Amino acid sequence: MAIHQLERVTNLLTVLLSARRHVTFEEIRNELRGQYPENLVAARAAFERDKAILRDEGVPIDQTVLGGDQAGQTGYRVLRSSYEIEDFGLSSDEARALRLAIGTIRLGTSWSTEALWKVDLHGAGDDESSGLGVELPVDERLPVIHRAIAEHHGVVFGYHGRERKLEPWGLLARDGWWYLVGREAASGEQRTFRIDRIEGKVEVDPSIVSEVPDGFSVRRAFPSDPKLLPDNLDVGADRAKVLIDHTDVTTVLAQYGDEALIERRADGSAVVAVPCVNVRAFMHWLFGFVERAEVIEPPLLRQAVIRWLDELVEVRS
Repeated sequence: MAIHQLERVTNLLTVLLSARRHVTFEEIRNELRGQYPENLVAARAAFERDKAILRDEGVPIDQTVLGGDQAGQTGYRVLRSSYEIEDFGLSSDEARALRLAIGTIRLGTSWSTEALWKVDLHGAGDDESSGLGVELPVDERLPVIHRAIAEHHGVVFGYHGRERKLEPWGLLARDGWWYLVGREAASGEQRTFRIDRIEGKVEVDPSIVSEVPDGFSVRRAFPSDPKLLPDNLDVGADRAKVLIDHTDVTTVLAQYGDEALIERRADGSAVVAVPCVNVRAFMHWLFGFVERAEVIEPPLLRQAVIRWLDELVEVRS
C-alpha cells in the first residue's frame, strides 16, 4: 500500500528536525525507505514537491552545498532554533490551520460521523476539487504534546485507566495514526502510546525534565513489530506467556531471541514471552499457529482469546 503524501511529508519534517548535520537527498530517501518511488527521477520529483509543501507552511528548510566525500551534493536540515522561535507573521486563522495540518491529523482513514476539514496542499485555491484533499479529524492534544517536546517538559495523561507520566521524545505518523514515544516515569522504560487512545486531556508537567537521549531517532525507536503498537484493549501486561508446540519453538525463538525463552518442557514444547501490547495483532500472530500455541498468561488476554474463539464458533454455527 502506497504511503499517504501527507504522512511522508510529516516524516520528512521529523528527519530534517532530528538531523545533527545537513543530510543529502539519498540519505533522506534511505531513512524514509519505501516512502519514495523506486525510480530515481520520480523520487526526486516527489521530494521536491514535499519540500515545497513544507516551505509553503512556513518551515525553514536550510540547504547548503556539501564538501568532503559528499562534495557537490546538496544537504538539507531544519534548525530547531529557527523552526521553534521564528515568527512567521501568520494570522490567528493561518496559525490554527498550520497547527492542525502539522499536529492534529489522523492520516489515511475516514469516519462519516466526524467533522472533517479539507486543505489544498498545492495551494491552488478554495476549490475543493483542486489539489490533494486530506481529511482532518481534530485532536487538540497533539499541539500540547508538540509544545512539551519543544520545551523539554513532561506530560501527564490517562491511558488504559491509569495515569501516565512521560518524558516525550518524539511523535510519528504511521499507518494512519499518530504515536508518541518517550520514557515512562513509573517504569523508566521507553514506551509507545497511540494518541487517539489517550483518555481525556494531556497536561504539561514542567517538574518533569525531558531529555532526549543522544542519538535518539523516533523512526528507529518506533516498534517494527505490530504487536508492540498499542491498541484499545488493556490486558494488564505488555508481554504474554505462550506455550509453543515443539514443532515451532525454533521459529519463534528465531523471531524473538533466546532471551524470550521462559521454560522448556520435556516434550520439546516451550513457554515463550511474546509482546501483546496490541492485542489484535497478537491474536493474528497467535492464530497462525492454530492448535500449536496456547496463551497461559496474563489471564485477561487468555479470556479475550477464548471469547474471540467462542464468538467465531457462534457466527459459523
